[in-house]
Amino acid sequence: MKHATARSRPGRFVVAFSALVLLAGAALWWQTRSPDDRPPSVPNAIDAPSRQSSERVDPPRAAENAASTAHATDPTTTSANWPASLRDSEPDGAVTLDASGRVVASLELRRLFDYFLSALGERDVAAIRALLLAHVRALHGDVVAADVAALFDRYVDYQQALASMNVPPGDDLRERLARVRELRRRLLDTAMAEAFFGDEERYTEYTLDRRDVMANDALDERARRQRLDELDARLSPEQRAGMQEANTALLVDEQNRQFDALRLDPTQRQSEREALFGAEAAQRLAEADAEQAAWDARVRAYVQARDALRADVRLDGAGRDRAITQLRERSFDAAEQRRVASLEAIGQL
Repeated sequence: MKHATARSRPGRFVVAFSALVLLAGAALWWQTRSPDDRPPSVPNAIDAPSRQSSERVDPPRAAENAASTAHATDPTTTSANWPASLRDSEPDGAVTLDASGRVVASLELRRLFDYFLSALGERDVAAIRALLLAHVRALHGDVVAADVAALFDRYVDYQQALASMNVPPGDDLRERLARVRELRRRLLDTAMAEAFFGDEERYTEYTLDRRDVMANDALDERARRQRLDELDARLSPEQRAGMQEANTALLVDEQNRQFDALRLDPTQRQSEREALFGAEAAQRLAEADAEQAAWDARVRAYVQARDALRADVRLDGAGRDRAITQLRERSFDAAEQRRVASLEAIGQL
């Protein structure tokens, strides 16, 4: 199940290779863990045969099936013990196994890691790791869980390094992408980096190339159109199908920035949008503006109430945390809680 996210302003995109700074709070635990805490080394975990199975099935070995049955009763795997933001959702992503039942690095596995890491702020990385492995162990047994643990540790180490990476002043987007690509392949290895980020990196390169073509004043309209068509041919059918929507969203975002700068009222915004997109689309954008304004108001009310709880000297630390968690649960649905908790974890709320 893909996560829903609280609505944000139309067309607001995050650069594909930006740091997932949700892991900033993980550094202390990760640096102080002992070697005995690390999972067993699994050298063949991502060097397995290329044949993959996307089904969530246990390896056909009696011992592992027995282990799965035993761990299915582990209280850690019950939803009541999960972070509040995850209780009303099913884990996103999956473990992909090769023909021999070993874990293969895949985009689905990255999605599974990100699903559990979205609970940062409610649990620390050690607790999230335990929760993830209990979930995997219940489905697939100990051997697969050990493979997943090794890949998860590598992924967290990469995210921590990415969040702390110093970007030199004046570094342009291509240079940043090159730095991130090198970091991924050094800390994850080539196969895992390609599985987790390959499509994302290629689309980012396409976006940068398209930007350069559009900014090239030496090209006439015919030459520019030819270059753009050549770039579009590099995309997958799914990416090409989403291009028109993405480009429209970028145009909407730019128009919104202009509206904000000019302080246009809703009537003026509606008129400008109708001229560019038509009446029906303009109405949908007006509804999105209203939803965004309502979301902003709810967040402001939550922050005000949360800060009052933090300042309440009658509450001890545990009582204050419980009260804030209850406030968050009253104020937002499950998907919104994940978003708010993530923003709080990185100090942006």
